[in-house]
Amino acid sequence: MTNSAESFKAPRGLRVLRGDELRFTGHPSEPGEGVSVASFPTAEHGASHLSVALIDLAPGATVRGHRHPFEESFYVLDGTPLVAIADGSYALAPDDFGLVPLGFGHAWSNPSQHRARLLRIHAPQPRPIGGAGEWGVFDAPETTAPTAGRPVDELDPSKPFAGHFAQSDMAPPGSISMPGYHGANVQNVQIRMMVDELLGARHHAMFIVQFQPNSGGVVAKTAKEHFHPFDEVYYVVSGETKSFCDGDTDVARVGDLIFAPVGASHGFAPLGDDPLRWIEVQSPLPPASGGFTFHNDWATQVNIG
Repeated sequence: MTNSAESFKAPRGLRVLRGDELRFTGHPSEPGEGVSVASFPTAEHGASHLSVALIDLAPGATVRGHRHPFEESFYVLDGTPLVAIADGSYALAPDDFGLVPLGFGHAWSNPSQHRARLLRIHAPQPRPIGGAGEWGVFDAPETTAPTAGRPVDELDPSKPFAGHFAQSDMAPPGSISMPGYHGANVQNVQIRMMVDELLGARHHAMFIVQFQPNSGGVVAKTAKEHFHPFDEVYYVVSGETKSFCDGDTDVARVGDLIFAPVGASHGFAPLGDDPLRWIEVQSPLPPASGGFTFHNDWATQVNIG
């Protein structure tokens, strides 16, 4: 039996998808007026568990009530949109986030005079179902585009599907500790969980990751190269990073999306003087342990091949 590097068929590798190359158009995943969608082409590069897009809501935009057989999460990048989820309505602001559980009716509006922009995640990856077209979107007439809502309050048990990120939420930098992995292979990091099982998600997680700048201009890997059995994306909102993938390198900046499909090797080193911060998404949810394989952990093992 052959057991050699030559017999290994590498998965699709890490990709940096440029935000300035996106084009906004109308899209059946957001049925309404004044809404446009710019989808990152993750499926074309091997995604099997999620889809990622930016959503623009023009002043006066509405998205009528709809539901679908997959989860949706969002992060407000700009503006003050309203969202109705089931029987509750939220008045959102930048850095608010939320979850639409699988099958829940939801609708959007933007009564402001300014554009609103969201990062939107669907997981599992949408597909045709029940005659609902390519994106599996169904009408939810009982949920109407909201005209008002209450601000996000994570202490309000009657409004369980939204929260707010603030820099003060961050613990001091240190080694990574999160569901699926903790240890020294990822250093100088701060994490704030947002959409996860505690919020009601079953198919994906979304959280903020922040790395402090490397000192003295040194390009050092604060996240050592690794791979795992789930799709992962990183939407950069601050700073820039050098990425590593099986000997290849690239640079990602604010507005870019880094995509690591199942099995793709990847590691990172912050560049510049600003903290590196991204919105990270994993789908499906990582196993409780053994979900991250770091190359250096196995470098000293004896090869019998």
